[in-house]
Amino acid sequence: MSRNVKYVQCAMRRIIAGGSERTTSYIPMPFAKLGKVLKLRDDSDRWVDGWVVECVGDLIVEGDSVPDYRRAIRNHRKSTGDSVPRLNA
Repeated sequence: MSRNVKYVQCAMRRIIAGGSERTTSYIPMPFAKLGKVLKLRDDSDRWVDGWVVECVGDLIVEGDSVPDYRRAIRNHRKSTGDSVPRLNA
């Protein structure tokens, strides 16, 4: 992430067949507008269209201060042993 970009945490929703999906993410300030429709990257690094910004947070953070949840989860798994393969009984 770029250091010059400011980010805001936003709650977004996307309509899918049979319901909807929700997610919360830090997005760049120019895109953090209520009702704005965005494309977000999924776990497979593909762009998914149709995410509507429903809530914009108050806290603005610099690009280098945005929490990296993937790294936090990975470090937790390493420290607790959750990443170790399970033995079949």
